[in-house]
Amino acid sequence: MKLKKALMVPLIFLAAIASPAASEDLNLDDLSGSQIRSDVGEAFRGESLFYIDPATGMRPGVPNASGVYTPPTTTGSPWSNVAGRWTLNLVDRSRWTLDLTLYQHGNEVFGRGVMTSGVITQVVTAAGSTTEGSALNLRLVTVGGDNMYRLQTGVIGDKISGPYTVYTSTGDFWAGYCDGSRFYSAAILVPAEGSRPIGLGRIGMGISGGNAMV
Repeated sequence: MKLKKALMVPLIFLAAIASPAASEDLNLDDLSGSQIRSDVGEAFRGESLFYIDPATGMRPGVPNASGVYTPPTTTGSPWSNVAGRWTLNLVDRSRWTLDLTLYQHGNEVFGRGVMTSGVITQVVTAAGSTTEGSALNLRLVTVGGDNMYRLQTGVIGDKISGPYTVYTSTGDFWAGYCDGSRFYSAAILVPAEGSRPIGLGRIGMGISGGNAMV
């Protein structure tokens, strides 16, 4: 009914323009803007025809069961949570098992671990970052060794998998593949809004009597 009412006024107006003879009794020039508004308001009993509710995008009075869709809101961090302790299998020219602990601040990731292959063990440090979604880019550098493992993995829940490349100090490199799982997780630290990086400021160094002064 409301739609029919809304269409009546413009249809009458168009009919008056199209057929002057039919509108001899209707003198629109004698009606002021306030009179027209008053007449329309009386005809539609004060209904708000053109107001749109910003919350629903609909006119007032639309039934709740009319299929109005409200987009879901998301909260929390946009980055994958990779903090915790992981066990990874790395397979390339050799097979390694990596016990890795990761910490996370925002999308920055760092940590340490131990790689084992038979009786050989290597300590590694880890640094990298996550992106919005499930990607984790991580670099593992052996401590006391000369290798770097550059992982480009995806994380879904407590599972991780993806390719990596090994680089050596002698200029060699080769590809491998890793997968693994997290057996306990930790909360990530998200920077406060408006926080700024910590600056080191100026560090002056001089030499006096063979001693370095900072």
